[in-house]
Amino acid sequence: MFNFGMADQQREEKRRRLEGLVESNPHDPSLHFQLGVHLWETRTETEKAAEHWVIAAKRNPNNAAAFKYLGHYYASVSVDVQRATKCYQRALSLHPDDSDAGEALCDLLDRQGKETLELAICKDASRNSPRAFWAFRRLGFLQVHQKKWSEAVQSLQHAIRGYPSSPDLWEALGLAYHRLGMFTAAIKSYGRAIELEDTRVFALVECGNIFVMLGSFRKGIEQFQQALKRSPQNMSALYGLASGLLGLSKECINAGAFRWGASMLEDACKVVETSIRLASNSTCTWKLHGDIQLAYAQGYPWMEESESLEYRAETFEKSIYLWKNTCRLAAISARNSYQRVLHLAPWEANIYVDIAISSDLISSFCEDDTHDSSWKLSEKMTLGALVIESDNFEFWVALGCLAECNALKQHALIRGLQLDLSIANAWAYLGKLYREENEKKLARQAFDCARGIDPSLALPWAGMSADIHTGERTPNDAFESCLRAVKILPLAEFQIGLAKLALLSGNLLSSQVFGAIQQAVQRAPHYHESHNMNGLVCEARFHFIAAIASYRLARYAINISFDTSLKSHWKDISTNLARSLIKVGNAKGAVQECEDLEKEGMLDAESLQIFAFSLWKLGEHESALSRIRTLAAIIPTMDKTSAALSVSFICRLLYYISGQDLAIVSILKMPKELFQSSKISFIVSAIDALDQKNRLESIVSGSRYFLASNEEITGMHYLIALSKLIKHGTEHHLEFQSGISHLRKALHMYPNSNLIRNLLGYLLLAIEVWENTRVPSKCSIVDSSDSNSKEGLKLAWEIFSARAVACHARGNSEPRFSFPTCGCQCPSGSGALKELQKYF
Repeated sequence: MFNFGMADQQREEKRRRLEGLVESNPHDPSLHFQLGVHLWETRTETEKAAEHWVIAAKRNPNNAAAFKYLGHYYASVSVDVQRATKCYQRALSLHPDDSDAGEALCDLLDRQGKETLELAICKDASRNSPRAFWAFRRLGFLQVHQKKWSEAVQSLQHAIRGYPSSPDLWEALGLAYHRLGMFTAAIKSYGRAIELEDTRVFALVECGNIFVMLGSFRKGIEQFQQALKRSPQNMSALYGLASGLLGLSKECINAGAFRWGASMLEDACKVVETSIRLASNSTCTWKLHGDIQLAYAQGYPWMEESESLEYRAETFEKSIYLWKNTCRLAAISARNSYQRVLHLAPWEANIYVDIAISSDLISSFCEDDTHDSSWKLSEKMTLGALVIESDNFEFWVALGCLAECNALKQHALIRGLQLDLSIANAWAYLGKLYREENEKKLARQAFDCARGIDPSLALPWAGMSADIHTGERTPNDAFESCLRAVKILPLAEFQIGLAKLALLSGNLLSSQVFGAIQQAVQRAPHYHESHNMNGLVCEARFHFIAAIASYRLARYAINISFDTSLKSHWKDISTNLARSLIKVGNAKGAVQECEDLEKEGMLDAESLQIFAFSLWKLGEHESALSRIRTLAAIIPTMDKTSAALSVSFICRLLYYISGQDLAIVSILKMPKELFQSSKISFIVSAIDALDQKNRLESIVSGSRYFLASNEEITGMHYLIALSKLIKHGTEHHLEFQSGISHLRKALHMYPNSNLIRNLLGYLLLAIEVWENTRVPSKCSIVDSSDSNSKEGLKLAWEIFSARAVACHARGNSEPRFSFPTCGCQCPSGSGALKELQKYF
């Protein structure tokens, strides 16, 4: 109370002093102004304050402050808006930097709804003074409100120079940049606003929206989570968080992280359900819920519980049922959400297409294989969308994809192209339709159009790979095309096709093929082809246990399928299974598989070979010979390559079972035309090399005419040299000179053959008298590529090492030296020594 009394006393003394000065100097405008300000601040006599300001303004018309205070008086006390406006305008004309007058005038005009006049006042002040930061700020906010984004950016940038720590300005600038598409600048502006005031939910949400739009889903999710910490029930933040999780889950699924992607979709579903509870009639929220459920139905992986041989058919069938049921329920939930949107907004045509897509997905998971002639729900809903927007080309393309009738598909796709000729999807699906109709030329033209419009579309590249069946593309080219399609869009169908092309092109060991087929197994476990191809890939990698498990899963998949045409694939899968069983050493299991095929009458050339080989492994020679005779009987019906392989197998197995003499007798009984193959030539030449009677000489000489490549010819010279060692030698000794002589002649014809060089060097070292150890090392060439070769008896580096040992043994007569004292040293110097150390 004492302090308040002292303050009142001081104000009263100041008032008396100012009044005394005014009485003594009545013509001084500054004294009148000061007295008016004092009276205004004390709120005692505001009318007298206004009288003194009027006197001050009359005697000093350039006093902007007097007009400003008069404006305050007319605006708040006497409520004379017109006079207040004029006073504020006079004050701004004298002093445009006065933010109090400017803000007061703009607030006054804003309450009256005079936005145009307010905008003009701000523009005049900003033109009159570059330091009128209040005007630039107000002008920037007005331009943002009017969506004049380019002008707003300039105004807000100027205003920030005067108010650098204003979060409102930074937020508005971020919004202007955002709407102009300058996303990096917008992110920086929003970030600055958040730094100045971390409770800026709008800036956090908008920044998250930009990140999600740019594909930086992780950063966007972080922004939305920060916004929800400050405002847990913010609908925009909830929607953005669910959208970010949906986008990130799709990235994970495309990268093969199916379980992680599915867990993110589950989190996204929880978020959007929270949003639905807050606003149950929000169409965009229901639409997002449907999109999440649809993605979950399409991307939910099959959880393989075991890869062992003990995987049971009942367990597999149950796991497939649970997987299908989970996907089907998610698809039904998606359709229900889309139907809710349709109930709230029946004029939204795209919702009809969403319902059609989800309905088609539901039908794909249903086990009913009956075909009804009536229209499907997916077709009806797509037609409903076309009733609303008949000129929407995307709806016509959707009808072309969802229709069952090929004529309707063609009509819909062509109608879509009539509306917009640059629809890559329409050309791609049209090419697929023509491919199914065996119109190869039209299909190729459609795929070329699609690829020319959009090279990043997967379907045209996959369609190009199908040209391998027409002979227009090599297996390697087809494999590369399909690999590109898989990289763009990792669909299970593309991945299975990639594995099939890898089998034809010899790329089964590719890590990309392995990863693709592993994904296909999780995305399409009900396809027997995915398991069968996975088995082939594992078998190529020598993972025979995994291959056996995959082949058995493939048979389980056929058993639970309603498609009776798949039974024809049983033979191929059983053959693959038998082959893997014999490779892993389970001959008994392989025989059992082949016997099952024999009961069904499905034994072919390959399965007969496996059958005979497995019986031989079990010691059942008579049964094995019986299957060999059956195989020989069907050789005339085979193509040239298969016949050559079968004859080669028969010759080898006869040699193992019946011995050399009986094998030669059987070979002599075979028709001569069966030996017109390079593969068979090597087999009969090897058997003839061990026969001192030369009974196969005529067959061997005739079959050698079919050696085509240099590799085959040098390989035959290699075999001839070995045969000379045996035939020209005695029972206990080999005739090295005959083999060496032949190899020297062959080396003159094929000087670049490492196979001949290595054998020659090896034979020279094998001679007991080492007169000159330099010759073997000159024959062999040590290089890095030789280390990976498995051809021949010995590799170059082995021969080179043996030569060094021989040189050391012959030349080191003094045992006290640990280094060679012979005259011939390493001709290749330290380079060869380094190679030897690397191989060692």
